[in-house]
Amino acid sequence: MMEAREVSVSGRSSAGRTAPGRSGSKGRAAGRGTAMRRGAAKQRSAKRRSKSASAGLGLSRSKRKSASGRPALSLPASQGSLSVIISARNEERTLPKLLDQVERLKPQEIIVVLNGCSDRSFQRTRLCAQASIVYIPESAGHDVGRSLGAKLSRGDILLFLDGDMVISAGQLSSFVAAVDRGVDVALNDLDPLLPPFGLSDAVTRCKLYLNQVLGRPDLGASSMTAVPHALSRRALEQIGYRELMVPPRALALSIMGRLRVEKAGGVNVIKQNRLRQGNTGMGNAMEQLIAGDHAEALVCVIAEQRSNGQLSAENLLEHRRQIAAWRNAL
Repeated sequence: MMEAREVSVSGRSSAGRTAPGRSGSKGRAAGRGTAMRRGAAKQRSAKRRSKSASAGLGLSRSKRKSASGRPALSLPASQGSLSVIISARNEERTLPKLLDQVERLKPQEIIVVLNGCSDRSFQRTRLCAQASIVYIPESAGHDVGRSLGAKLSRGDILLFLDGDMVISAGQLSSFVAAVDRGVDVALNDLDPLLPPFGLSDAVTRCKLYLNQVLGRPDLGASSMTAVPHALSRRALEQIGYRELMVPPRALALSIMGRLRVEKAGGVNVIKQNRLRQGNTGMGNAMEQLIAGDHAEALVCVIAEQRSNGQLSAENLLEHRRQIAAWRNAL
């Protein structure tokens, strides 16, 4: 409730009392006093309604204020322990900002895998007291970094990030919450950001095709190749940390192993993706790597289907018809 202030207006106080040395109508003063009390009651009622609405939305405000001076939203606490795994190469500018957001999630541990860094990423990461640093002198790639971080992790929930993308704690919390409520593989939904199939790049088409072959067209272009994504401890133990070095294969094993795989949030990492020499231009090295990873995943799927007797001539013809219908509809 707002603090009442005594302000004299025409010789009378705002509380409705007649000021000393002035004459005034007691009836008018009493009327104004009643109006003030009614106004204050309305303010209290509105405040209670506002609190109730916030509670209904599952939001709570902490007493700690943000840098802007507004009360900060407190993030929902997870039941399982959280391990955050960040793979980075020469990200001294963005790593501190990302670590600030990650700390808001209150993780059990933060594992930062620095591979092939020649800048001050190591020194900047050391400023985060909770971060455990794994330093690899030569660049091993993000996927190897995630695999290594997963092997060292202890949490029930594993959240994977790249050091070049600063993503807010609020956005990251949706992936943590998804695994906390039973999802095994929580993926980033990029579909609203992508062009039609005819205008899509080779990487996007690989992702779409793999999910279609796996019988999960609902996943669209969602993939473990993209961050952020999160895994349950059960998923990690079932597919194995080594499989994370080939993300499409790990996704295929998750789906074929009947793990619960879902989209968990939509974070625009396309806009934030740092352009490097190896990921720009037609047929760049990163594109070839990801296409090769999807080919490896398809080999795994075909082997599984052959062992289950799903590759009969009749089944293959029906599958070809379904793929053609799906492609032409896009």
